[in-house]
Amino acid sequence: RFPLVLGYSVKDELLPKWQFLCKVCDFGYFEVVRFPAYFSYPLDKVIIPRYEYLKAKSIPFEVVTIDEVLRYGDADFARIVVGDEDGGDLFSRFLEERRKKILKKKSANLTPSNKQNRV
Repeated sequence: RFPLVLGYSVKDELLPKWQFLCKVCDFGYFEVVRFPAYFSYPLDKVIIPRYEYLKAKSIPFEVVTIDEVLRYGDADFARIVVGDEDGGDLFSRFLEERRKKILKKKSANLTPSNKQNRV
């Protein structure tokens, strides 16, 4: 059996995750070697929101490993990694607000003719 990552699109899946890791998080090759499963997590639904939350909580990326950021479910990530004491409620609200902002931005980017065609 081959690892699933071998079936991923380099252009659509692997490269954007690598670029995020290097450019936004300022991590390098060594971090991926330590946690290659990083590439199996969804960029827009898991990776980016969690790093945005760390940033919002003023937690430097360097103090937590990629493994720590990704290995837990949402509530445990908030509790164990970030240190929230609300059972993950604050992180859930953060995710919901983020989702609303993204939807609002996508909606604003649609031209009036596109909006009519999508209804």
